[in-house]
This record gives sequence, C-alpha cells and structure tokens, in this order.
Amino acid sequence: MKTAETINSVCSELGTTKADLAKRMGIHPSSLYRKLSRESMTFEEFQNCLDVLGVSIEFNIQYPDGKVRSSQANHEMLLERMDLLEKELEATRKAAEFHKRSLRDLRTELNNIVGYTELGMRYPSRAEEYLEKIQRVLTNLESTIACVLGESTNDEPDPKDSENLEALKGRRVLIVDDNELNREIMKEVLIGHGLLAEEASNGSEAVETMKAKEPGYYQFILMDIEMPVMDGYEATMKIRQFPNRIRANVPIIALTSNAVSENRERAAVVGMDDFLVKPTNSMRLLRSLAKFQ
Repeated sequence: MKTAETINSVCSELGTTKADLAKRMGIHPSSLYRKLSRESMTFEEFQNCLDVLGVSIEFNIQYPDGKVRSSQANHEMLLERMDLLEKELEATRKAAEFHKRSLRDLRTELNNIVGYTELGMRYPSRAEEYLEKIQRVLTNLESTIACVLGESTNDEPDPKDSENLEALKGRRVLIVDDNELNREIMKEVLIGHGLLAEEASNGSEAVETMKAKEPGYYQFILMDIEMPVMDGYEATMKIRQFPNRIRANVPIIALTSNAVSENRERAAVVGMDDFLVKPTNSMRLLRSLAKFQ
C-alpha cells in the first residue's frame, strides 16, 4: 500500500480530513496534499502523520543478511538491547568508581609514607634514596590520576612563581583537617615558604576559631571536606554567613581526596573559592593561595 493510500484510509476510518491532519502536524494543507500526490513523503514524515493520528502500523524489515523481522519484533529487540546497554553502562560506572577509589587510597597511602619520611626520617638507612624513589612513584601516580580525572598536570615552574611566593610570606593560613598527619604536612610546606599556619581539627572548631579572631586575622583557609562533628561544606556556609564581610569573605580552598564532579559542584555552591585533590604537591597548593592575593 502506498503512502497516500495509507493516509487516506486511516483518515477515512478515523473520520478526519487531511486538512485537519495537516493543521495538527503544523504544516499547510497544500503542502501535505502535494507530498501525498507526488509520493514524496519521507518515512519520518509518514511516521509523524501516523503519530498525530494515534495509529501504529506493523511492517516487515528485511536486513542485509536476508532475514526479515516485523517492526514490532524489531521494536522489542531494540528495547531489550537498550536495557542491556543501560545495565552495562551502570556496571562500567561502578567499575570506574571502584578504580577511582583504589587510586585515591593508594595515592593517600603513598603520601602518608612520604609525609612520615619527610617529618620524622623514620628510615635512617638510605633515607634520602628511599624518599626520592617514593616521591617519583607518587609523582607518576598523581599524573596518571590527573589524566583520568581530566585535571591539569602542569606543575612546571613559572617565571611568576617566585614573585607570587614572595608575596605570600607572612600571610596566615588556617588548616582545617581531621587528620593530624595531613595538618602537619601542610603546615611544614606553608612554614617552609614563609607563611604562618594554624590548625583546626574539624569544621566546628574552624568556625569557632574564626569567630574568636579579629576580622582579617586569617588570609586563607585550607578546608578538608569530609570531617567529623562538622564537615567542610557546613563550615564554609557558616563562615560565609558571618555579619562581618571581611571575616566572611576569607578565601576558602577545598582539599579532599574525593574528586568526583558532584563534590566540585557542591563546593562552588556553598562558597568555596578553589578545589584541590589530596594529596596535592606544594607548588599546586601555593599557586592556589597566590590566586587570591
């Protein structure tokens, strides 16, 4: 049956006219008449006509391999394939999350080893050689993870770095992290570059510390996200609500080992100014602070 015959037959059975059909399709009746008379209607336009009329038809599809399948069977097969693909995509997503967590845990473990070596020199025998090897592994791992997460890995020295680091000297930073080792490592890095550093072990302590100090006492806050008592999100929101604008507008840099996009988006929503993935190297940390000079 030709397209025109099919449309005429359906319109007749439904008691409607081709002019009414054209209006419901949003085209001029003469355009529809012309397409039908010339048999120039595309399959998509033909299907649109039937959709507007609320009619479904079944037709056979012949594939290149010679097999013939009805449109209904083909439709059901496509639905099954779509369901299978959705399941495969979900499995892939879970696998990706698992690998991301594994990389994060390994990176944190390596960072802890480096931190203990730097701070306490717990490995007196060939400590410098050991530290150099561990740092090389950590650097390669950081680069790999950054590529997976789509982050910049550009940590090459910039001519402006020395000028920016010089300007940071004497600035005071509040380090907020429930992990004592993390606080110690960041404190060593900051003090080593001429900054002043103080600590808070959770978000609630950070908020109270900010209230107790005069406005402008801290020039930066390094805020961990996942902490007991009060997390970094809530602490940031409370700080942003301080009535004193100088105290409320202190730059807050998020530091977290969980780099999923949802965390980045939420950090921006609550008012965090930058987002760094732990463990971060000293240059990346100092560059982040320098942006808010």
